[in-house]
Amino acid sequence: MHPNVPPETAPVAQQKVTSLHPHHPSRNNTLTQSHLQETIIDNRWRLDGIIGQGGFGSVYIATDILTNQIVAIKLQSLPIHHNPSQVDDLERESLFYTLLRNDPGIADFHANGRNPPSFSSSSTSSSSSSSSAFEYMVCELLGATLQNLFFRCGNKFSLKTTLMLADQLITRLEAFHSRNLLHRDVKPDNFAMGFGAEKGKTVYILDFGLVGDFLNDGKTVLAPSYSFCGSYYWAAISAHLDRSQSPKDDLESLAYMLIYFARGSLPWQGYAHPDEPTSAIRERITRLKLSIPVDVLCQDLPSAFARHLKYVRSLGYKDKPKYGKLRAMYRRLMERKGYEYDGVFDWDELDDDEKQDADAGSKRDDGAPENRKEAKDDKHPVAKGKGGQSEDQEQHLRTSSKRKIIFIRKANDDSPPPKKQRGKQAEAEMPKDDTEAKVAHVEEKKARVVRLKNAKQVNVRVVVKKANAQKGGAQE
Repeated sequence: MHPNVPPETAPVAQQKVTSLHPHHPSRNNTLTQSHLQETIIDNRWRLDGIIGQGGFGSVYIATDILTNQIVAIKLQSLPIHHNPSQVDDLERESLFYTLLRNDPGIADFHANGRNPPSFSSSSTSSSSSSSSAFEYMVCELLGATLQNLFFRCGNKFSLKTTLMLADQLITRLEAFHSRNLLHRDVKPDNFAMGFGAEKGKTVYILDFGLVGDFLNDGKTVLAPSYSFCGSYYWAAISAHLDRSQSPKDDLESLAYMLIYFARGSLPWQGYAHPDEPTSAIRERITRLKLSIPVDVLCQDLPSAFARHLKYVRSLGYKDKPKYGKLRAMYRRLMERKGYEYDGVFDWDELDDDEKQDADAGSKRDDGAPENRKEAKDDKHPVAKGKGGQSEDQEQHLRTSSKRKIIFIRKANDDSPPPKKQRGKQAEAEMPKDDTEAKVAHVEEKKARVVRLKNAKQVNVRVVVKKANAQKGGAQE
């Protein structure tokens, strides 16, 4: 990573973690560390460090040696028998960046091309000659993805942060769909905050590798069915059923994202088991999405989340979503809760120690193969003691049940003393040398006792007379 980039605003990789598109087989795109430090792309961009990698390419932080500007470069290796006239993946993705360049939340596009990397050191010339050709795309450097920020904030966003993100995310997808385009891979990893003070409050949409057309010359395009297109955890039900997608499906994936942010998890996460084929994982996740009621999925959340998901699931393939309706619904919730769109997100309120601790923690990825490791822990729970509690929980209950009572003496306590101490306190307040006062106090106390005794006797006489009167009346 570039030394001028602080760790809390680590740049984001525009990556595809798992290769799910049938026409994009996974390829190894990562340069070795020895080559990385001396690699210059197209005699202009020097690679300084790797940001992220996946089946669709690797993303590096780089420096423009002409302007000294820090940028992000996505590299993807080309097949050995590559047709020069064929439109490459990154070339196609560059076209979308160019098409959307004037829209907010779109990273600035600088350049793209293809050529083998050049190594400045002569000692690596032999390696250079044997290295495969790469295609590259140079874009604006962005901040952390929403997924990484989610981890930093303890695997959950506050309702305020979730609602502020919802407003921008709906707008990004609306602009995308207004160009007759579908993203088809909406997930937290494919959205990032801007880099720097000016753009740090803006949400950017990333990774156009699976973008497809929905309308062509004003007519609906019924795209051919795919085996699968998207990411298992976030894909709409239509994608799981191998159906063509439309704008409603991007918004369905967005609904899963917002529920994930507000709840902290989704029910189908962690359902990948070791050595299980991805087809079985996908089938299990599909069954869960179809079987779990929306109200159960959105339990303990404001009704806006369930209404969002129910609405987009009710739309047909050709129906145009009402983006303004969704935005207004979340804005009304913001108003009812008394929140303000002040641009202060959860990660902005973390101190340096919290950011460092969060960055040091393990970061779960949403790709199904990587999540098989989580299922291993779910399959082998910790040893349990009596009552179904784990050993750690039992120890905590044993220690916490022995409560200590601490008496604290207050300096100025106006509360009355205990009954046994009241007489002593009255005597203590009385002057010791005043004999007449003592005698008067004792006489007054005796008189008070006599008055109370007489009052009780009077009450008894009254009750007896009434009882006799009633008895006599009964005899009559």
